[in-house]
Amino acid sequence: MLNRRHIRLKIMQYLYAAEISDFEDTKEHNKNLKNSIHSIHYLYLLQISFLIEILKKARDKYNISQQSFTGNTNNRYSNKKFSENIFLNDIASNLKIVELLNSNDFVDWEIDYKYVNIFYDKIINSEIYDSYMESKINSFKEDVKFVYDVFKNLIVTDEKFQTLIEEKNIYWIDDFPLANTLLLKYLKNSTRDNYEKTFHFSLFSNKSDEKYADDLANHSLLNFEPNNELINKYAANWDIERLAKVDLVIINLAISELKEFSDIPVKVTLNEYIEISKDYSTEKSSFFINGILDKVVKDLLKNNSLIKEGRGLRE
Repeated sequence: MLNRRHIRLKIMQYLYAAEISDFEDTKEHNKNLKNSIHSIHYLYLLQISFLIEILKKARDKYNISQQSFTGNTNNRYSNKKFSENIFLNDIASNLKIVELLNSNDFVDWEIDYKYVNIFYDKIINSEIYDSYMESKINSFKEDVKFVYDVFKNLIVTDEKFQTLIEEKNIYWIDDFPLANTLLLKYLKNSTRDNYEKTFHFSLFSNKSDEKYADDLANHSLLNFEPNNELINKYAANWDIERLAKVDLVIINLAISELKEFSDIPVKVTLNEYIEISKDYSTEKSSFFINGILDKVVKDLLKNNSLIKEGRGLRE
């Protein structure tokens, strides 16, 4: 599920897109924001779908091996253990899960079959597969561990798989790590009794985070011009029009959070946006942004525009 840092990042991208388009068609930007937020769920489902397609490939290979007249079929194909993986078969035959996967038109595996072929071959030629085949244990736990190991060690780190994800989702570079973490957590904790229930997750950990996302998006858009005036006041020797667009957006967003969210300590807001700037702006931007925000905080305090709950503004 989305954490606060990921939410901030999504709103930053939303505000940046709106700013560079001179705030034209804000409804379209808002639609893109919602798609961006749901991208985590999309990637999660896409990867589950990919695992099911690999299972189908294993079934096909096994069936073909049984029809061989020569009897010389490679045991990697003729061993039915992979094609009968309990966890994958349970997922693939669960009507609620299949319906959810089918409701998301994210990929046509008949077109992208090459990726399924590539990774099926990679799996059956791996040491993970050899160990799985040699094991005499046949259980849900053993089978889900095999899927976990395959996904973690053979799929998610592969550049070809990342290419597939990139082709299907424009938000992938930010969301891929979190989607992978959610899927690995699901696999690690799955049992025969709970695999359907734990398959589903909420995008937000609670209603408070969902409201935070909505409010931050709305406040950042409404306060953009007033915030720019405050930034211009303290951006000494810098014309605001010459500031890097992403720096301007990060500072602007931080100011909105400082002013509008009394429950978030000043230090938390400053640290979060400075860290975002380190990942998404220039090498020196974090120092510049920190300097501007420090002056802005003093200005807001002086004008009683910064009200925080609890003890201490920088706690």
